[in-house]
Amino acid sequence: MSSRYRKKLAEDLPRWVDAGWVMPEGARAILTEVAAQEPDRKNRFVGILSILGAVLIGAGVISFVAANWQEMPRLFRLGLMISLLWAAYGTAAFLFARGLSLFAHGAVLVGSVVFGASVMLVAQMYHLHGNPPDAVIVWSAGALAAGLLMRSNPSLVLSLLLVCLWGGWETQLREAVFWPFLAAWGAVFAALMWRECAYGLKLATLALGVWIVSLAYTLPEPPQNELVLAIGAAIGCFGIALQFAGRSFEVYGRLAVALGFGVAIAALLGLQFIDWRRELGSVIGLAVVTLMLSLAALGWALRTEDRWLLRAAFLAFSIEVVCLYGRTLGTLMNTSVFFLGAGVFVIALALLAFWLNGKLGGRLGART
Repeated sequence: MSSRYRKKLAEDLPRWVDAGWVMPEGARAILTEVAAQEPDRKNRFVGILSILGAVLIGAGVISFVAANWQEMPRLFRLGLMISLLWAAYGTAAFLFARGLSLFAHGAVLVGSVVFGASVMLVAQMYHLHGNPPDAVIVWSAGALAAGLLMRSNPSLVLSLLLVCLWGGWETQLREAVFWPFLAAWGAVFAALMWRECAYGLKLATLALGVWIVSLAYTLPEPPQNELVLAIGAAIGCFGIALQFAGRSFEVYGRLAVALGFGVAIAALLGLQFIDWRRELGSVIGLAVVTLMLSLAALGWALRTEDRWLLRAAFLAFSIEVVCLYGRTLGTLMNTSVFFLGAGVFVIALALLAFWLNGKLGGRLGART
């Protein structure tokens, strides 16, 4: 429930009571229900501080162990790491049982960080040689297991970040597309869906978008921006279909629309400005497509009240205008003609939308 909705409701309810549309008892019950559903900002701040504290504690423990690692007997090292893991997860379970979930999530995160350090230090202790990114995916699997078993969203987000690090590292080493990233990403995304972690789902969507855009430059015969554009269009259409499928799919539909729009815009910008051999007329044509797509996304965002897509559409429109100006800086006449034409086109769309809204409003009023 957005703060904007709560504020608007608090402003409208007294007017509805005065008009006789809502009884005073009903208005008070509505405000009480909304207040009960509103997340406590103080608790949110406490949660953020506990997570930051957990990261610092984990870093401190790892630094202390690493500094004294060589002086410790091998068996003592192994026992120390296991003890630290049990201490972190045991503390988390105790805090969960006492209802202190904000601090419990921090303890789970400490355990996940200690697990990653244990993987690295044990590999060094027993001289285990292999592919360095494999340690990162093992760490990610441990954080994922901890997040699922302890029902901790911060640990799941850590697992997602480690999957992204693993995929990027492998891609850099291979200098080619690393397809196993999709399987690992899908596992973490499913866990975030199960936990209904909104910020984690958005971060996972962003990570997938970056990976899809990178296909243009990691597939054979780069750049493959045309293929990426087709993928983005397909994902966007799928997201729109999900939003029409029902309210239970609305959240995932919004994520898919935002993902498809972002991928398509990145591909269009790549077609225009990365390939400098493209002629100016072709660039302007692609710019028109980009601006129209941004306006279409803007309209869809207003229709569905999707604030994230709304901001992305404004950002894409602004980036396109700035990049196009830089691309056509030496041909001011073409630039002026384009901006004048684009301005007239946008104003015409605004007038058309204003006329359609007025006509639709008149019809609804007549029916009422």
